[in-house]
Amino acid sequence: MINPEIWFTLYALAREGATHGKTILTTRRLGEILGLSQQTASRRISFCVEEGYVTRTHTVSGMVLQLTRKGIKELSQIMIDLELALTPREEEIVISGRVVHGLGEGAYYVDVYSSRFAEALGFTPFLGTLNVKIIDEGSRSAISRMKQSPPLIVSGFTLEGRTFGDVVCYRVRVNHKVDGVVVIAQRTHHGQDILEVISPLNLRTKLKLKDDDLVTLSVVPLHKVK
Repeated sequence: MINPEIWFTLYALAREGATHGKTILTTRRLGEILGLSQQTASRRISFCVEEGYVTRTHTVSGMVLQLTRKGIKELSQIMIDLELALTPREEEIVISGRVVHGLGEGAYYVDVYSSRFAEALGFTPFLGTLNVKIIDEGSRSAISRMKQSPPLIVSGFTLEGRTFGDVVCYRVRVNHKVDGVVVIAQRTHHGQDILEVISPLNLRTKLKLKDDDLVTLSVVPLHKVK
């Protein structure tokens, strides 16, 4: 988590048009916007540049500033946090389904994304997915509600000439016992009625699950994640 003073700096730059384009500011003007001295404003913007939140080019007219993808992502997370803080307590979202046999590709993709999952989710996943087939309309509605809540995004990448897309992640509790994450890839061979769940544990072994067993996935909102 970055210093709230930096959040305000990014917000101020966004207000000046530096989100989707470039803006020209002098350190004096930036200080006026932030309510800081020119020297403090200069140090603040230098920190943002060093940390990769902002790009800066010096010109005779002043600094040409623009938020980077990292800076925009940080502001977006602040917006999500504020929205969650101001939103009334939501009803629990519970998805039901039955365990089904996978296509045998889960272990490969989890392995390829493993380090990125570890960085984004805070754990190294077991090499494999628990595949859950949705069995009722209530659960399909619950999935729609889940997708309306803020997700975690594991960014895509290119490896050995092959492109791997973003993965959308939602934290869940499997059978109210074990933490897991529903992972939704941009490209998948599964139908919309199949959810793939990863966990640091082998969920089939831990929960003694076999094909056709009923499981529940209780969605854990991001603001409840410790």
